[in-house]
Amino acid sequence: MILSIADIPADLLEMVREKTGEMITVCEYRDNTEKALQLVQEAEILITWAYPVNEGLFHKIDDFKLGWIFSLSVGVDQMPFDRLKKQGTILSTIKGLSRSNVSEHILSMMLAFSRQLHKNFRSQQKRMWDASIPVDELTGKTLCIVGTGSIGVETAKKAKAFGMRVIGVNRHPRETPDFDMVFDVRDRYSAFAIADYIVVVVPLTDETYHMIDEKSFDAMKNTAIFINASRGDVIDEDALIEALVTKKIAGAGLDVFHKEPLENESPLWDMENVILTPHRAGDSPLLIVRAMELFAESLLLYRKGCKVPNQIDLDKGY
Repeated sequence: MILSIADIPADLLEMVREKTGEMITVCEYRDNTEKALQLVQEAEILITWAYPVNEGLFHKIDDFKLGWIFSLSVGVDQMPFDRLKKQGTILSTIKGLSRSNVSEHILSMMLAFSRQLHKNFRSQQKRMWDASIPVDELTGKTLCIVGTGSIGVETAKKAKAFGMRVIGVNRHPRETPDFDMVFDVRDRYSAFAIADYIVVVVPLTDETYHMIDEKSFDAMKNTAIFINASRGDVIDEDALIEALVTKKIAGAGLDVFHKEPLENESPLWDMENVILTPHRAGDSPLLIVRAMELFAESLLLYRKGCKVPNQIDLDKGY
């Protein structure tokens, strides 16, 4: 049985049936949790968003027969990698399908800070005509992208269209399209020191946990804007808050946080130099269409015993 515990539109279920000859059983997790848990234990293939896994899906079942999990979310840090390895379960994601919308989200934050749209919006709410708010341009500025995968490359491409210089940080530095230079992750502080905007788009793993720390913020310009569109725990959030309060950096655009939803007591809510969005960078009405097209292609390969696209290395976690 192919089971989706994510709600899939009927036309996309039909598209998969037409392309593969196979039917998908849908039982949305939050609407019918008990039934979904029962079906997961019987299914061969599972389609899921991240949230059921984050809510303890695999802690609630004793056993499963899954041969393949197709994650509709790129981040899979909450998956039970040891259980999947023991079971021999394949895990794949929609990596690369959200590069356009995530990169647009990142650029929108950069433009908002450059043109001070957040401050102008606050003035609008107060009916204040304030022409004294200073504005800037992206043209000629240096963007540092931590993570030179598909989202990083797409962000670099868009930034180049704005006339920016783009540098990257990666574990394995190599010549990459639309990057002027790529630094080794061990030299990231040198990259941060010359950047006007620093964007993080890496997966959360043991190696990337708190990779952006107090030393990172100390290395940045006091005019720098920091943007996180990866996972909250890639950042030491306390160090970020301290950097914003003490003006080590000029501002931050944040889509992800250590704890989500962001707690009401967090000082980030009230900071005038912060733009917050509720983990929406990856959202797009086109994403589920792209995802199910990829699933259909992957299913045909899976049935042939071939490697599916975006298969996760369960030892590395990405």
